[in-house]
Amino acid sequence: MGTMKDIESEAKIIEKKAVQLEQKVVKNKMSTLGTIASVLAICMYVSYIPQIIGNLSGHPGDWIQPFVAFINCTLWVIYGLFRKKPEWPIVVANVPGIIFGLTAAITARM
Repeated sequence: MGTMKDIESEAKIIEKKAVQLEQKVVKNKMSTLGTIASVLAICMYVSYIPQIIGNLSGHPGDWIQPFVAFINCTLWVIYGLFRKKPEWPIVVANVPGIIFGLTAAITARM
């Protein structure tokens, strides 16, 4: 039978392992959430393609919303790139917004 000191030491070890496991689970959930958010952001910006096609077909849409999206995505990409450790999911998710947002805005003004 262990002493009280042995039991306390064992309890601390178990508690430390539990905290590490919880941190790993949270990190995995956040990674999954980031992946889902990035995919949805890309889908959102790719959805400008029909507007671009309409713009080029002589049925111009509004230019202000895609232009604001272009500015927003540009700022997010700058933010993601200039962190101490670059945040690539933020960058990758917003690059299509720069491309398609600017293209939709320009073609709407033609």
